[in-house]
Amino acid sequence: MIFENMLKDQLIKKQSPDLEQIKSQLKRARKDLLTAEAMVPIDQTWSYTIAYHAIIRAGRALMFSHGYLPTTKNSHKTIMEFLGHILGDEYHDIMLRFNRMRRKRHNFIYDSQNHTTVSEAKSAIKTARDLIDKVTNLISIK
Repeated sequence: MIFENMLKDQLIKKQSPDLEQIKSQLKRARKDLLTAEAMVPIDQTWSYTIAYHAIIRAGRALMFSHGYLPTTKNSHKTIMEFLGHILGDEYHDIMLRFNRMRRKRHNFIYDSQNHTTVSEAKSAIKTARDLIDKVTNLISIK
């Protein structure tokens, strides 16, 4: 039902799953993790933001594997909701963290608010790693 509502609201559109597109998103998500880790001692807010984008890429890969593509309308929020629906209650806490990350990233990108600690950056990286691993296992791509 949620996918039908997302289609009706033009938040997602159907597409045929493309294995290369899925692999590309996951490969870049893993590279983003490495970049986020390397950035922690230099710029914690940017590290946090990169970890957030790694989650977005993993979410896109999961959407692609189910035959959907987010539209430009509220795409990050749509990806988050899609992930939450597929991952279920087991990942509720992680999805809450992801939503907080989305808002904090927004403040950094659009308002240049630099207020991330080393601990927050490392926690964001862990959250991203957990989600990327889960998505990779769900769609059986290594």
